[in-house]
Amino acid sequence: MNIRFSQFAILLALVSLFMLACRTANLIGGAEATPTRTSVTRAAQRPTFTPIPTATDVPPPTETPEPTDTPEPTAPPPTATRRPTARPVPTKKPPSPTATKKPPTPTPSPTVYFPWVTVGNASCEGGDDKESSISGKITANNKGAVGQRVQASSGPGGEPISDPNLSDSNGNYKVIFICGGKACNGDFWIWIVDANGRQISPFVKFGFSAGCRKGKQDFQKR
Repeated sequence: MNIRFSQFAILLALVSLFMLACRTANLIGGAEATPTRTSVTRAAQRPTFTPIPTATDVPPPTETPEPTDTPEPTAPPPTATRRPTARPVPTKKPPSPTATKKPPTPTPSPTVYFPWVTVGNASCEGGDDKESSISGKITANNKGAVGQRVQASSGPGGEPISDPNLSDSNGNYKVIFICGGKACNGDFWIWIVDANGRQISPFVKFGFSAGCRKGKQDFQKR
């Protein structure tokens, strides 16, 4: 078996060598071959005559106007921006003067007609603190008026502090004010009343104090 395989391998090697030798001979023969010369005929060397075309009336070229320089667009002048007019600050109107209410016109008190009036102004002088008093003279027709009633109170027309004091035969009267066993201090009034207790003279005020203990006021008939 091994012998046959060896013979087959040798035969295969010989065939390969033969084929290789043939290929090499062909290559060498092709390299030595003379290149074929291509003959060029005279006619082929003669230049071909191209007829000149007859002059054809070619219209003169139209003059193309040269492009005028297009002016570069100028930027429009800046328009003055109008500033908004500042609105004037409204002047505050001075407050309208408030209507001053006129004080109501005092209604004049009706003139009271008294049959007896005061003579001169009241006066007062100091004294001890035993009592405060008011005295005076009441006259009618330049004579002393007898039995005229003098009323006293701690307010004008207020509650009487005592019964009316009567004037004597000469028309003299005296009203004594004692508060807590001693002279009264403060404001007191006197006036003349008729037999029914109605006021028939103006009120007269006295302010008792250490400097005013003895007051004086005269009355007379109209």
